[in-house]
Amino acid sequence: MSATIRPGPFDSAGASAEDARRGRGERGAVDAGFEILFGATALIALMLLVVETVAYWHARNVFDEAAAEGARVAAAFDGTCAAGSATADRLIERRASGWASGTSVSCVEAGGIVTVTIRGTTPGVLFGSTGLRADVTESAPRER
Repeated sequence: MSATIRPGPFDSAGASAEDARRGRGERGAVDAGFEILFGATALIALMLLVVETVAYWHARNVFDEAAAEGARVAAAFDGTCAAGSATADRLIERRASGWASGTSVSCVEAGGIVTVTIRGTTPGVLFGSTGLRADVTESAPRER
């Protein structure tokens, strides 16, 4: 009795001519490379979008705090719009001098309400160094 050895499913000796022609042993390597390439690109883009969103949110919070403080100072009994605008400018300079660009502070008093508006550009990650535009307005009643 002689024993015959049959090739296993992973032996190339047992592959048919059709399997060799189609290259079934190498088929998944290219697909996995493209999946990793596009998956990694999408993941990096998503992370940059998260960083851009956080930078915009942080800039809005800094501008909002400066506008609220400027409105509070301008609405005080002896306060003026000039003092409120200067206070808002100082707060932006102190908290965002390295990244806030193109900020402008305006103050208006009408009908006993003082309104301070700050417009500025947030730091940019995805959208270049220009960033996104942020506008914040805060109001306070004038003290009598």
